[in-house]
Amino acid sequence: MEKKAFIAVLLLFILGLVVVYVVVNWPKAQVMLYIDPQTISRPIDQDFTISINVSDITDLYGWQLRLRWNATVLSAVNVIEGSFLKQGGSTFFTFKTNNTAGYIVMDCTLLGDQPGVSGKGHLATIQFHVKEGGACSLDLYDSILLNSSEQTITHLVKDGQFST
Repeated sequence: MEKKAFIAVLLLFILGLVVVYVVVNWPKAQVMLYIDPQTISRPIDQDFTISINVSDITDLYGWQLRLRWNATVLSAVNVIEGSFLKQGGSTFFTFKTNNTAGYIVMDCTLLGDQPGVSGKGHLATIQFHVKEGGACSLDLYDSILLNSSEQTITHLVKDGQFST
């Protein structure tokens, strides 16, 4: 009888280890920084807007990113802070647009000692004007996402595509 009890306890222990291993190693959703819509087409002399969004994020306190495009084809008209980070409180948002080189640098952070925002949402909106016919990538690069402990949040990036 003692042998059966020992085997039962051993099997329960092994089962417990398996459950812990599965829970710890279960694939987690990847944080995604992306342009929406992913592909867009407009004729010459028209305007359009894109959103820069984030999904599956936990404790976002601040972010910085750059967006580049073909300056011969497009010109940035306006940049507006999105609503996602504002859910956590007051924010500071700044940007610099260089239409000659075709890029924008954007920064946004929550203000004060508070937790970051979790979930999915809208970080910024950019309005473009189509100057000439052509196609180009709407390339997100040098992106940094930070949590409330000032640690970098690992993420994937999905660029957009534009064409006339």
